[in-house]
Amino acid sequence: MVKIRTDIVIGLVANIREKSAQFINGELKRLGVEGINSSHGTILSALYDNDGQMTMNEIAKYIARRKSSVTDMVKKLEKLGYVERKQDELDARVINVTLSPKGIEFRKTFLKISKALLEKAYDGFEEEEKEILVKYLGKVRKNFQDI
Repeated sequence: MVKIRTDIVIGLVANIREKSAQFINGELKRLGVEGINSSHGTILSALYDNDGQMTMNEIAKYIARRKSSVTDMVKKLEKLGYVERKQDELDARVINVTLSPKGIEFRKTFLKISKALLEKAYDGFEEEEKEILVKYLGKVRKNFQDI
């Protein structure tokens, strides 16, 4: 029986992240979507999952990214017309991010790309294998939550 190397997990995850980003960016290009890339998808996904509106802090927590990174990505999405940013009426320190009509319309394309990505990722997997993979990757992610 061949022993599986367990010391390469981080490299595997990094490679999967890189390859999935390449896949998404290729699909965006193929579909004629310009200006956004795979990293913007995490913000759009967060908004799609939360009725199209979140604060900058909520987005940062939801996608586990630094607020400064989220700010840059949201500004780009705003410039491209996918989201709108507005200062909160009750607390000027809070910035609300809302999907624009273009961002709402883009959801169809987003879901199409997401479906294709998951089909590619899970090609050859049984349902139980998918569940086990997600379970164990979730445990690895949890181990890094304090960082």
